Amino acid sequence: MRASELHRLARTLREIALEATGNVGADRVNAGQLAVFEDVARHPGASIRDVTVRTGLAQSLVSRIVHAAAAAGALIVTTDERDRRKVQVELSDTARTAILQRADEPLESALIIYTPTLTDQERTMLQRHLAAAAELLSRGDRAI
Repeated sequence: MRASELHRLARTLREIALEATGNVGADRVNAGQLAVFEDVARHPGASIRDVTVRTGLAQSLVSRIVHAAAAAGALIVTTDERDRRKVQVELSDTARTAILQRADEPLESALIIYTPTLTDQERTMLQRHLAAAAELLSRGDRAI
């Protein structure tokens, strides 16, 4: 597999995941917002700078996303007690519950939409391979 193929695969897998979690339509969370939410979910209490470093997004964009999401009640922003110039960010309970609920949705319907020419047997095999890839990658996960 070449890097370009991996990028295409990652894009396709992201689209399948968005479909499976219901992140479609006019109110779809964009890629930048999704990256920020995923990072904050994994690193509660992170600073905007921390999120910026881990996501690779511009600090001004992360700041705008965080403040808009906080205004909407999805994120909680508090002042860092150690450095009052910084803020710490975490998911609100409502956002965490919604994200966990969406994350638990089955993959089958989304796979049918994105792989209409595959047989049921091929889709089952694809799901097994995806699960195996996820397992292998999680064991080799780099600490970030």
